[in-house]
Amino acid sequence: MSQAEEISPRKRRARSFHRPGRLWCISLLHFLSWWALGGFIGSAITLLVTGDRAWGLASLGACAAFVISRILAFVLSRHLSCPLCIGKVMADIRCHKHVNASRLPLLTYRATAVLAVLFAFSFRCMYCGTRFRLRK
Repeated sequence: MSQAEEISPRKRRARSFHRPGRLWCISLLHFLSWWALGGFIGSAITLLVTGDRAWGLASLGACAAFVISRILAFVLSRHLSCPLCIGKVMADIRCHKHVNASRLPLLTYRATAVLAVLFAFSFRCMYCGTRFRLRK
C-alpha cells in the first residue's frame, strides 16, 4: 500500500448555520406543540372518563398552547432557509429529499431535524444533505 492509500480522507466539518437562535426557538416551539397535543389528548380522554370540569379547562388550555405554538413556529420559520439550497429548513414541502437526509423511523424529516437541533445542536438539511451545526 502506498502512503496515500493509508491516510483516510479528511472528514468534512459541519458548516455553521447563519441563524442558530431562531432555528433553536422554532425547534423548541415544534417540540412544545407535540407535548401540548399529547396533553390535549390525555386531558380530553380523562374528561370523558371522569366528567370533571377541571380536565375540560386543562384540555382547552393544551389546545390553545398547541395552536399558539404552531402559529408562532409557522410565522418564525417562513423566512428561515438553508443558505446553500434555499430550501425551507423547518417546512416539510413536497420536494424530493436528498439521499443523505436523515430520518428516524416513524418520524418525518422535520421531526428528526427538530430533535437533532434540540439535543445535538446540529442537523442535516433534508433538501441538500449538508450538515449544519448551531455552535460556532
